[in-house]
Amino acid sequence: MKLWSYEVLDGVFFKKEKTFQYIHFITPPLHNFCLMSLNLLPLTRPIIYAIDAWSANQKKKSGVETYAYQLIQTMKQHPLEQNERVVLYSPTKLQGPLAELPNGWEEKTLSWPFRFGWMQGRVSLELFRRPPSVFFVPAQGIPRRLPTVSCPIVTTIHDVGFARRPDLYDAASRKRLVKLTKRSVRNASHLITISEFSKSEIVSIYRVSPDRITTTHLAADTSIYKQLSQEEIEPVLERNRLGKHFFLYVGRLDQKKNVETIIRAFDQFKLDRGVGDPYELVLVGEPGFGFASMKNWIDHARSKDQIHTLGYLETSDIAALMNAATAFLFPSWYEGFGIPNLEALACGAPLILSDIPAHREVIGDAGLFVSPENADAFAKAMKQIVEDPTFKETLNQKGLARTALFDWKKTAEKTWEVLKGLV
Repeated sequence: MKLWSYEVLDGVFFKKEKTFQYIHFITPPLHNFCLMSLNLLPLTRPIIYAIDAWSANQKKKSGVETYAYQLIQTMKQHPLEQNERVVLYSPTKLQGPLAELPNGWEEKTLSWPFRFGWMQGRVSLELFRRPPSVFFVPAQGIPRRLPTVSCPIVTTIHDVGFARRPDLYDAASRKRLVKLTKRSVRNASHLITISEFSKSEIVSIYRVSPDRITTTHLAADTSIYKQLSQEEIEPVLERNRLGKHFFLYVGRLDQKKNVETIIRAFDQFKLDRGVGDPYELVLVGEPGFGFASMKNWIDHARSKDQIHTLGYLETSDIAALMNAATAFLFPSWYEGFGIPNLEALACGAPLILSDIPAHREVIGDAGLFVSPENADAFAKAMKQIVEDPTFKETLNQKGLARTALFDWKKTAEKTWEVLKGLV
């Protein structure tokens, strides 16, 4: 009995028998027929989009985690082709709506016994052993490039504030962000960022070709951040022991966000209002770098009894506070986008925010812009909102119109375009 083996190279059909080799030339039209007859034609290789879902799976979500969650949830609405699949990587099981996966989607738990190094260790190993067609990291970092791993990698660089304003970051965080971003710029096949301002910053600092970067604006989740009835707002005010007249800030209480300026501004605003004024300042968010200095300003403020730090709140409570707020304050020194601004606009709150490039790009003329270093100017802006109801209403209407320009569906569509373009 003779044993034969077959292979095709550049249209030539090879027939082998132990130590003898016979070569039969066949025409291209017969090529596939011969292979199908021998059952040697490869099946259509599936296209696998792998996505890091760790950030999206966090219970407490700041800007990056919110972006990752909203983007993945909206990407689920995109119909997949017959040969396409999506795999969500996470070190733990997916929770809540994130775990509800449509056809063609699956989750893969990549367990890791250590507190740090999941992306660099476990994900790198997964890409080495089972490389997908493309891998996407919504957070600002990518795994190591192990030998033979050739799948395209896409990551989102949210901002480069650590490079422009290193004084606003603690040393450890700054060092980590510098390292992660350099690796991303060097090794990623394509970069995504969240504003044209951030894109220009990346190009300027890292000398990246603009063609390697795609801008995908963010949006507010209007299923949560929307105008609510008084019946929906009142319980939240009562639970947090708040009156009906207050200025609101939402975000991490750290140096980058410049919260000290609005504390000083509020103190000045209250001084001009006199005894018995009902206005309060409400700060929502967890402490971050520089909070001790912030706390010192609060403790020594003349109006300290009217300044409330509420810590972390659920999104539904934040939406209610944004609906009730006299104005929303966002005095950041540096931002890549600033999602809370759009969320506040969607709830009908007028904005008083720092005059920085990202805010100008996103908000247009729908907010009251103030120099981030000028506490007196913030105090005057608060006074204008309180004393000029016509101006306040004009800002409200402009804000609602501005919010409508941003949609997570647009963000997801542009992200899909990037991923599909690399397959």
